[in-house]
Amino acid sequence: MRYVDIPTAAEIRALAKKRHPASLSFSLRTTPLTQEAQQDRIKFSNLAHDALQQINDGRISKSDFAALEASLADMVEDDDFWAHQSESLVVFATPDRIRTFRLPNHLMDGVEISDRFHLTPLLRAVTFPHNAIALVLGQNAVRAVEITGDRPAGEIQGHGMPSDAASVARKASILGRSPKGRLQGSEGQKVHLLAYSRRVDEALRPLLSGGDVPLILVVHEPLRSIFLSVCSYDHVLEGHPEGVSEESTDAEIASASRVLIDAYYEDLLKEVRGTYASRVNDRRASDSVSEIARLAVMGGVETLLVDMETTLPGQVDPSTGEASFSETSGPDSYDVLSEIACRVIETGGQVMSVRQADLPGSSPLAALLRFPI
Repeated sequence: MRYVDIPTAAEIRALAKKRHPASLSFSLRTTPLTQEAQQDRIKFSNLAHDALQQINDGRISKSDFAALEASLADMVEDDDFWAHQSESLVVFATPDRIRTFRLPNHLMDGVEISDRFHLTPLLRAVTFPHNAIALVLGQNAVRAVEITGDRPAGEIQGHGMPSDAASVARKASILGRSPKGRLQGSEGQKVHLLAYSRRVDEALRPLLSGGDVPLILVVHEPLRSIFLSVCSYDHVLEGHPEGVSEESTDAEIASASRVLIDAYYEDLLKEVRGTYASRVNDRRASDSVSEIARLAVMGGVETLLVDMETTLPGQVDPSTGEASFSETSGPDSYDVLSEIACRVIETGGQVMSVRQADLPGSSPLAALLRFPI
């Protein structure tokens, strides 16, 4: 079983504001298999040892160093923690606090040392949270299944959700003939299914209102088309999860749905890259790190794509956004890409942490801008 902790937007904003001269940001690939977790513990212990060696240079007090060393050692010794992991682990540590996030993404092993946290790897989990709701709809039963990255799939209750089509029609069955003078046969059945679909849509609204979580339909024709004709939600995914039906378990539906969820996020990336291509000649898009840094401080970045595996040591002037670069990381530098991403988040922009192959060019950044430059 994978154990996952997806950070909220509020948590990321809070982490972005933290400052301490000994801010350690660890990332490492882990395994959800408990019997193999010992190797993850050893990797982290080695990374922690290397980080402590680098900051044992007088940049923090002896008491702070001792507190940080003890906290990292306690974490290494926590058997229960290492027995419950996912695909990757991100750890943010200062002398006064340690935060951990177990993520479903595949990250590279490493540690960044600065006066602020390196957040780009963490943003990957927010960019692709793999959350969705599957509507399992048949004439005789309906349920909504919540799919998340941090807990097993399970049914969620919508207020007023009908139990089946017959209960909406107030009949024993919608397949029987109606009395003379009323709709009957297939025409009457369609009317009942329309009323049933409207009730289901109404019950879903509070669960979906204000968000953009994908809605996946486990519904067969003709009910699928009938439901879509009255559905008020805009983020319904095309396609039907393969190999499942209304009799399938929640876990089976979640597993089959992930193929559609992955395709959905790939389409989002294609859309952003297409928008970038259409705007670049109008100077409403840029892949220049220096330009994007200045615009991020000014609040001019609408959407940022950032390579999750690249770091550029340096600094960003908090007033002008002027970026300066260093050949190597040091006590007076930090990852410029992570700092730009934090600035975009603080000014209400969207950040998508991606791999280099997902970017429109060779630069580790690409931005859609709120105004031409």
